[in-house]
Amino acid sequence: MVASLHTSLDAPVGQAASIAAAQVLTGEALRAIVAERMKQVDRHGRTIERDLQFNQVMDMPAAAGNYLNAFIVQMCTPPAQATRELAKPDPDSWPWDDQFWKPENPRANLVKAAALIWAAIDWLDHAPATTEADRG
Repeated sequence: MVASLHTSLDAPVGQAASIAAAQVLTGEALRAIVAERMKQVDRHGRTIERDLQFNQVMDMPAAAGNYLNAFIVQMCTPPAQATRELAKPDPDSWPWDDQFWKPENPRANLVKAAALIWAAIDWLDHAPATTEADRG
């Protein structure tokens, strides 16, 4: 089964109150984040069910933080130094085995961070909550 997201500037998209807001929902950035999240699920098996079974609530945000830090390093340091600094993830905050650390270019790292934050939100939305406050 294949799912697709269809949007049109002529139709209401979510709660877009303007053409400019609707354009954000149909832009390259969101398409890249959706594609990355789909890759996490389809290529790497990172389904919501698997995340609930094998990950803690902080795993995805911690990983996203590492990709955000990679972006900052790439933007603020010379390329050779950035390459050395990004060879391995931060051992204090990277939640998974080093083999899963795959920094790319600055934009791709932001996209990965956003997709991981999306996965964290899915985790919260689907995890059994002990109280309503747990879900926000």
